Amino acid sequence: MAKAFDVFVSALVMFFFAGYLNIHSDLIGLAQDPVPVSAEMEEFWEYFTWIVFGVLAFDIYLKYRKVRDVRVFLKKHWLDILMLCMMPLFAGFKVAKLSIKLVKGMKMAKSGFKAAHGARKLQKK
Repeated sequence: MAKAFDVFVSALVMFFFAGYLNIHSDLIGLAQDPVPVSAEMEEFWEYFTWIVFGVLAFDIYLKYRKVRDVRVFLKKHWLDILMLCMMPLFAGFKVAKLSIKLVKGMKMAKSGFKAAHGARKLQKK
């Protein structure tokens, strides 16, 4: 049973990363999504991210209960812990992507205000 759950978790994580890279393909330098994705699918993916996070956390909990020794657990299951820690990091990439767009928009607005202010100065002369 434990092997089947490990296979399920591994398949779920691979599916998640493939879908994440497809939806956020601009993070790896692709101009457009390799497979077109609807807005509903992007919304689903936000919830799916936290479902995968929960499954990974439950998997780590089960593995720790089996071992019950922190040193052995960290030595044996470090990759599982790393995957769990990476999930919020990927969610953070989306926040960073939105904040970069916000900063670029603010810079563009600032340039527009400067241009408008400069044009008014030229009109007054």
